[in-house]
Amino acid sequence: MPLEIERKFLVFPDRLPDLAEGERYEQGYLSLDPEVRFRIHGDQVTLAVKKVISTGRRLEFEFPRAGVDREEIASLKSIALWPPLVKIRYRLAYEGLVWEVDVYQDLNKGLVTADVEIPGEDYAIKFPDWVDPNSDITGDGRYANVNLTRCPYAT
Repeated sequence: MPLEIERKFLVFPDRLPDLAEGERYEQGYLSLDPEVRFRIHGDQVTLAVKKVISTGRRLEFEFPRAGVDREEIASLKSIALWPPLVKIRYRLAYEGLVWEVDVYQDLNKGLVTADVEIPGEDYAIKFPDWVDPNSDITGDGRYANVNLTRCPYAT
């Protein structure tokens, strides 16, 4: 399985540039260990199997499938452990990296996070002014998507 090294931060929403061309995702979970999740984007569903190695490092394998109809999507959602979370994702380039800004919806409304995948654990991240460099929430379980489905931000 490929190794992913990623960091997650809170943002200063009032400093964000105008966000355009966001993509709507619904994300649900079928298993916790290993984590098996699905992500719905239009008529595409991606199943992912993930196993955490350490904070910010995990093994990840993804299985995308396009052309999934509404009935199949409804069936998939019905077997999820909890109702899926909904977020709008924006991709913003900065200093050679792509930051994925997630604006959460529904019961997670008000939460905005930014993830950045880095090439190595010792990589020196240069932060855009809209990311709070002192709010690394990578290892904070409250902000893990799986936990936001079980215990939404609003609660």
